[in-house]
Amino acid sequence: MAAKLDIPFNLTLLQLTQAKLQFLKPVTSLSSFDGTGTNFDDNGLFSTSIFGRVGDDLRSRRFSYIDIKVPIFHPIMYRTLMDLKQLYGGIIAGTEYAVFDESEQDFVRSDPISGGKTGYQFFVSNWKKIKFTDTKSVSREHNIRLVTKYAADAMLDKVVVMPAGLRDMEVGADGRPQEDEINTLYRKLLAISNTLSDASIKHNPEVINNTRFNLQKTFNQIYTTLEEMVSGRRKLIQNRWTARRTFNGTRNVITAADTAVAYLGAPGNFGFNDTGVGLYQSLKMVLPISMYLVRNGFLRDVFKAPDQPTLLINKKTLKTEPTTLKTRYYDRWMTDEGIEKVITSFSQEDNRHKVLEIDDHYVGLIYKGPDGTFRLMHSIDELPESRHAADVSPLTFCELLYASTYFELNKYPVFITRYPVTGIGSIYPSKIFARTTIKSEVRKELGPNWEPLDDSRIAHQFPVRGSAFVNSLIPHSARLVGLGADFDGDTCSGVSVYSQESVAEVDRFVQSVKAYVDTRGQFMASTDVDTVQLVLHNLTGV
Repeated sequence: MAAKLDIPFNLTLLQLTQAKLQFLKPVTSLSSFDGTGTNFDDNGLFSTSIFGRVGDDLRSRRFSYIDIKVPIFHPIMYRTLMDLKQLYGGIIAGTEYAVFDESEQDFVRSDPISGGKTGYQFFVSNWKKIKFTDTKSVSREHNIRLVTKYAADAMLDKVVVMPAGLRDMEVGADGRPQEDEINTLYRKLLAISNTLSDASIKHNPEVINNTRFNLQKTFNQIYTTLEEMVSGRRKLIQNRWTARRTFNGTRNVITAADTAVAYLGAPGNFGFNDTGVGLYQSLKMVLPISMYLVRNGFLRDVFKAPDQPTLLINKKTLKTEPTTLKTRYYDRWMTDEGIEKVITSFSQEDNRHKVLEIDDHYVGLIYKGPDGTFRLMHSIDELPESRHAADVSPLTFCELLYASTYFELNKYPVFITRYPVTGIGSIYPSKIFARTTIKSEVRKELGPNWEPLDDSRIAHQFPVRGSAFVNSLIPHSARLVGLGADFDGDTCSGVSVYSQESVAEVDRFVQSVKAYVDTRGQFMASTDVDTVQLVLHNLTGV
């Protein structure tokens, strides 16, 4: 905590010393390309010799610098000095005249007739003699501390250039090269510095006041652009690399669990070690698994190969009809990139109950028998005489995804976390209990011979067409106290793991005593919570 309170006084301003620069090559050319117009200029902002070859990881890690020849303020110091007194900015810009009052140890506003001076060099020659007055303002006190501590490192004559891989030139849709705006600023900084001569810097620095101020403004713009990349308008770095995000996780509002059971221990019941997760969120949590199951299940017999006809279903006859489609359809349903987009499109609820069609053909059929069975079909010809055609309908998006994955989804753990973490109950492992529609059915899958498969192929949450979908996280009621949660909009995060080792480790944990009893020998969870008490009170009046 002490270290945090010292910010920014536990940091230092970067100084590009000779030791730090010995392995860096400077950018010296304003040109992007060499004379041929096809290769990057060897000394320019995109140089492969400075930053590395295009496509190489080094290109996103290797820095360079621009030698601006004359010292200017680090943007942090410049900004802080301006906050301390506006007059300083006017002197540096050449718009305000002042004298340095030795008695006050500070600049005092004046005019040319009274001996006032202005300009970057005048300010630089005297600024270290300033004795800043403390007005008891906390922010001003911090500014004074910052300027005092870093006075020796306040100015620099070399500016770091970020790796080319983070700002590389690209070719736009119109065939023209496009580049990040920070390249324009680097180029401007280099162009201004190229106008300076060693003689004027050494013997007559007042002559370059305007040039020096323009360098300062450009450096400030570069710094502001980088700030925006981290945490400002663009948030490039904060959003993509430093954000506390997990791949394919979910964060959602929690809702109450339906813990009613036909009998204790009945298969498909919602248990203490389960967390209800919407079908879309479940598919995304274990995306590599769900992609494999969807692509290599029913669809494998529809899309045989890119150069072979697709086996779709004629809408009128409901029979298989080989159909020649464009390659993009195969790519969409059979490639990693394509099937990921298919699953992602399931996020739109308007798509979920839609019948799957391609080129005015059905993708598949589904049989849902009155005996609580189901089977996906490629043709009405597959239906035996003992089953009725009235129970066959075109396959919907939701039915395809659920029927392709239901037998695997609930095997994978999901780690539930509620922030801020206040104790051991704020984060715990459980199993995915995939939920589809609010009103669902229990259906048993039929095999190739139209006989029910084993008990592992019972779909306990088979979607009901037209019913609304579950999209929330549903922790067990006994977990609410540990989470410190209720149902007034509280949210939890859910992250799944799917390696064999991780699944086995969670299975061992939930079968151990430490999953239920704390170090004091007390139960870690209970259904005797406020929410349950309120429900019982409303039901019984007691």
